[in-house]
Amino acid sequence: MKNQKIKLVLAGTAKFSANVFELLINNNDFKIVALISQPNNLLDRNKNVIPTNVASLAKKYNIKLFQPTKINEIYEELKNLNFDFFITCAFGQFIPNKILELPKKAAINIHGSLLEKYRGAAPIQYSLLNNDKETGVSLIYMTNKMDAGDIIFQEKFEIEENDTALEIYEKMLRLLENNLATWIKKMYENQINPKVQDEAKVTLAPKINNDEAEFFTTESKEKALAKIKAFNDQPGAFIIINNKRLKVYRATTKKVSSPLNLNFIDGKLYLIEYQWEGKKKVKHEI
Repeated sequence: MKNQKIKLVLAGTAKFSANVFELLINNNDFKIVALISQPNNLLDRNKNVIPTNVASLAKKYNIKLFQPTKINEIYEELKNLNFDFFITCAFGQFIPNKILELPKKAAINIHGSLLEKYRGAAPIQYSLLNNDKETGVSLIYMTNKMDAGDIIFQEKFEIEENDTALEIYEKMLRLLENNLATWIKKMYENQINPKVQDEAKVTLAPKINNDEAEFFTTESKEKALAKIKAFNDQPGAFIIINNKRLKVYRATTKKVSSPLNLNFIDGKLYLIEYQWEGKKKVKHEI
């Protein structure tokens, strides 16, 4: 591999994808041939198009960018590119076999769970909803079945008591900063021993509906706290009080000097970071 850069095509859309891809862009062992993102579907208050995080990354580093509504639309363009690996991370589109077969080496996916656990779009959220004690990152081969490919590499870390989705994202990014480049290079040099997933152990983590982020004082404080942690990044856990929506980003069961607390069937939650509908976010130091 001396003096020869590994050529990558990277597909992703979310902020996390962009952060992971930037690690590879800034590594001299790799050449990023192209970036692929979902189309720019968001508008700001002035009706200006907001680029996706990966689209912004492509502009920052002057990398070829594709933004197809369906990835099939760019098959011919991808076919004409010379690349070793096709890598996805939180892309949000189904990838057909004919595209998975284009790279010289492999099409691989970076997934935010310890597969076979939590196949699907929201693995981080489900690990927090279920009060798991650990999670991690899996690097898998891509197949025509979602998150079902053989596990090439996997690394775990502890979920600590106060971790929210934001902290889990940060831990995953640090893990990938320390491991991803090495994993890809080992794959390039065929120094791998993939493991077939055990279908009997599979659990699912389907995309979260915004309504699922609502919590109620008629449930336990632990269940409400799990939702607050899981949806801290988006869409934000919320409760309706006197016909007003209160979003809660951080809370604790420990008694702290917060001016706002909520009574549940088994005790109180003390709110650390929250936002009333139409108001600015409030954050209390504890």
